[in-house]
Amino acid sequence: MAREMNGEKIEDTKIMVEPENMTQTVIESMKAQASQDVSEVLQELEKTHSGITEGLATALGAGTGAAGSLAALSSLGTVSGLSAAGVTTGLAAAGALLGGGMLVGLGVLATPVAAFGVFSYRMSKRIKKANKAAAVGLAAKKLCEIQSRLIQHKEHFREELLHIKTSLEILTSMKTA
Repeated sequence: MAREMNGEKIEDTKIMVEPENMTQTVIESMKAQASQDVSEVLQELEKTHSGITEGLATALGAGTGAAGSLAALSSLGTVSGLSAAGVTTGLAAAGALLGGGMLVGLGVLATPVAAFGVFSYRMSKRIKKANKAAAVGLAAKKLCEIQSRLIQHKEHFREELLHIKTSLEILTSMKTA
């Protein structure tokens, strides 16, 4: 695929140009395309991995646990509902599951809130880490493709290759962290 730059027809930079056909316009076009490709890869990686997911998952998990505990509180006692008598008998009944009273019942009913919150946090962290590793791997693969394209003309692209090498080192350290 050919395109025009500065009034001169040049080959698409993703198709390799033979060294004898390397004009200054082709070199500048390949440099611009490589820089754009690297920027796109790194911006996509940054965009897809923000830090809010763990907090949201924890809140949803704790909310689920709280809903379950509230339902158990209102239905366990001899008086159903969330009236004073319903809460008192519900806490006493929950505490009786472990051989205690209302205070133990409070702990029994608080346990699902904490457990669901911690479980949700850990799962979201694990999923996020796996997604990040996959995204970093994909970004590294794309950078390697750009690098291999430029290596064929390395005398013209020393600076770009150094930038790609540095980016790959950073991505490699992120993948193992």
